[in-house]
Amino acid sequence: MAYNPLSSMLGAEGGKIARRAWLVVKYTEKGSKESKDISEDLAKYLLSCSYTDNIGGQADDVTLSLEDKAGLWSDAWFPSTGAMLDITLHTYNWTNLMEGEKTLPFGKFQIDEIEIQGSPSVVQIKATSVLQDTPLRGMKKNRTWEKISIWKCANDICWENDIDLYWDCDENPNLDHVEQSDESDLAFLEKVTKDAGFSLKIDPDKIIIFDEMKLEKGEPTLAVIRPGTKPDSSEIPVIINQLTGWSLRAKTRDVYWKCHVKYQKAKDKKVIETTYTDPNKKSGQILEISEQVEDVAEAERLAKKKLREKNKEEISGSLNTYGNVNLVAGVIVKLVGFGVFDDGKYLVTKATHNIGGDFSTSVELRRCLNGY
Repeated sequence: MAYNPLSSMLGAEGGKIARRAWLVVKYTEKGSKESKDISEDLAKYLLSCSYTDNIGGQADDVTLSLEDKAGLWSDAWFPSTGAMLDITLHTYNWTNLMEGEKTLPFGKFQIDEIEIQGSPSVVQIKATSVLQDTPLRGMKKNRTWEKISIWKCANDICWENDIDLYWDCDENPNLDHVEQSDESDLAFLEKVTKDAGFSLKIDPDKIIIFDEMKLEKGEPTLAVIRPGTKPDSSEIPVIINQLTGWSLRAKTRDVYWKCHVKYQKAKDKKVIETTYTDPNKKSGQILEISEQVEDVAEAERLAKKKLREKNKEEISGSLNTYGNVNLVAGVIVKLVGFGVFDDGKYLVTKATHNIGGDFSTSVELRRCLNGY
């Protein structure tokens, strides 16, 4: 096991370390297939590491800050931009003496920026989960897509760019006609999936397309307990008295009761019209949408999607806690002891893990929509 400056001696029994956290980092030069474990060398100079895990729409990223008084990292050990980092966080007995070892794979990242600061001398290595020099992102194209499903469109783009597609959607809407106009494949695919109400996340070796509504149907795996609240003994795995701060908010602006879709076809002047109502609201504003649809079924799907886009941030917030490897983007949690905010399930949309003198986690979350 590599030397670990992040280890924290919080008490010992029989010489056992109570808790510790460390990183395992593998480095691969651009163009090479062989990786090198640099964990031990890195640990001697590591000041902090910040990893941000986004549910979709933005790339994940990681920043390593290294002490560089000797000038090694700014000279002989200077990393090359375009090189890959594969990072995993390990913890041991972090929350209690019986927990043992846990891991949180951060994933693979391409180094896209290196900054030298002083004084004191510090090197910051910044990396992102989106490859910077791939045609998927860099090459702009012009083409027309006709009569094709979103899955087929995404699969064709992945095949052309030699990258895997992971599809996790129950629906697969058809595209009647769509233009890729002076756009990269990635930018075009992000637009298409967003318009369909889906989310896209990219790793260096795969594109993930998923439906947040499907995620929200899952059951909570964690209960977040407000300090001072006595939890029910039947609670699922909990975070008790570990919160260091929180902010929860409810908004009324841009929140709607219904979505009304109305569209008149140019060819035969036929009017297609439908309304979708939030099953949890009894009154409120009506969202008016006039976009091209082919039939009532498509109009109903559009109405539900547009209402969801407007209402999904109605109840949201952020939590700060001692480091927790279970808090990642995409997990479902429940809140206990926060009054009216206890109602419903919450989806973690962003998780940031900071490892330095200690290990802490902060998350952004929103209440899951019920029924749509």
